[in-house]
Amino acid sequence: MQIGHRFSAEPCGLCDSTDREVLARRGRGHQPLTTALCRNCGLVSHHPLPSAAEIADFYAKEYRLAYKGGFEPKRKHSLRALRGAMSRASRLMPFLQGGARILDIGASSGEFVYVMARSGFDARGIEPNEAYADFARQSYGVAMQTGGFEQAAPEQASLDLVTMNHVLEHVADPWQALRRIHAWLAEDGALFLEVPNLSATRKQLGNIFHRAHIWNFTPETLLLLAWQCGFVAMEGEDTRHTSLILRKRRDGDIAPVGAGPEFAESLARQMAAEAQPMAYFASGRPFTRRWSRLRRNIGELLICRRYASVRDMADALLQSSPAPRLGVKHLDKTTPVGSLAG
Repeated sequence: MQIGHRFSAEPCGLCDSTDREVLARRGRGHQPLTTALCRNCGLVSHHPLPSAAEIADFYAKEYRLAYKGGFEPKRKHSLRALRGAMSRASRLMPFLQGGARILDIGASSGEFVYVMARSGFDARGIEPNEAYADFARQSYGVAMQTGGFEQAAPEQASLDLVTMNHVLEHVADPWQALRRIHAWLAEDGALFLEVPNLSATRKQLGNIFHRAHIWNFTPETLLLLAWQCGFVAMEGEDTRHTSLILRKRRDGDIAPVGAGPEFAESLARQMAAEAQPMAYFASGRPFTRRWSRLRRNIGELLICRRYASVRDMADALLQSSPAPRLGVKHLDKTTPVGSLAG
């Protein structure tokens, strides 16, 4: 099927429409990958969708090697993850009481779990990649389960916060995932979601879509998905982005608007325009991205060389943080973090 081809597919999970349009035929690395747009709401996904078994096997064995180049994170990747974890922690702490029960799904190498446990919360993680889960336990001493989303089994209404940072786009069935999380959360619990924003992406089309991202969300489609699964954005959240803190729906909440045929048509036009190679180069992004990466890499190298271990690096960053609640618990290097949280 060629780009722009219209065809009929399985009913869309958001709107039940079968009307699709091909956006791309190749993904990152020029690998064959058909990506399709629902013409009725604007949801973008692989076609055909992979099975849950295929996804589970890929993430257990292949994903980290394919996308990170190794079976455990490089020191610079740990630094980036630590900085991101600290930023998320500062954003989420105003919604949490001391000792709050937290589950980080797709916890990677454990940095967010470590930051939250250091800050006095009962924080745990689940990570499908065996090597990364082992790295988290050995490097940070955190409570980390090895397994996919399906293996997570908290008690009903037992959690105060669930986080999925760049995870939802990877799961086989996001509707099932969010409905299960809804049941796990206490009535006043919160869900943190962050996914790539397709409508804000400025890359060559061949680098936008790739095997690992089954779903390609926009603010419009992410909010509609959340609504269908019983969530709305917390008051004050900027719903123009795909990084959101959500709460359970209540009587009187208003359903989100935006996803629909007009939005789908607009997104299709945007993707077609960005498919033109000259459009990407004219934006200046190839040059600004390279310069930014060079500066970042030099800075990361200087920081990473200062510390004997990633845990030493994490502790130093937490101790120097201006956020008053980050890293409030003193932990020595031999103590399992999960046993002290809460």
